[in-house]
Amino acid sequence: MVRPRLFDPAQVDEALLDVFWSRGYARASIEELTQATGLLRGSLYAAYGSKEDMFRAAVRRYAADLAAAIATDKTGLEGARHVLDAVVRLTVRDPERRGCVILNAIPEAQGLSPEMRQDLQDALGSMQALLRKRLREAAAAAGRAEADVEPLAAMLFAASVAIRVLGRTGQDKRFLQNIARGAIDAARRSLDNPRKD
Repeated sequence: MVRPRLFDPAQVDEALLDVFWSRGYARASIEELTQATGLLRGSLYAAYGSKEDMFRAAVRRYAADLAAAIATDKTGLEGARHVLDAVVRLTVRDPERRGCVILNAIPEAQGLSPEMRQDLQDALGSMQALLRKRLREAAAAAGRAEADVEPLAAMLFAASVAIRVLGRTGQDKRFLQNIARGAIDAARRSLDNPRKD
């Protein structure tokens, strides 16, 4: 008979996330992970399989939390504004200013498996896809459904990355809000006044 798990997987995932978010993948030790989760080393490995699988679970938890934070019924540029404003709020709400777990992992990605690197790219791709969708809605509302929104989507995504990275350096809320506001205003001007090449 298989023994039931005696822990709450959601709580353990949250504890793993906290360690990886603060320490990064490479610097997080198994001892720190066992201490944070309250599980013995053997139990932790039995539940997750490997340190990388623990990190994968933490990234999934982070991505789910982020998706919940940026969810909205707003569409078009107001929906895109909500996304960037939410990124600002999440950034300044963290007293440790740890930035983004996914972006933080990029410098050490070579130490991860190809599958884990793809998971990180997929997570970044999800944010890009959401911003692209909001811009397509905005273009359609402006009577420009045929507009190429890819440069604008790249700009808004870059703004979201800048907010996270610069927020990690301690930039104040107003500065981060200005990044968001400037990107949205630039997108609005571009859609309202198309270039005539």
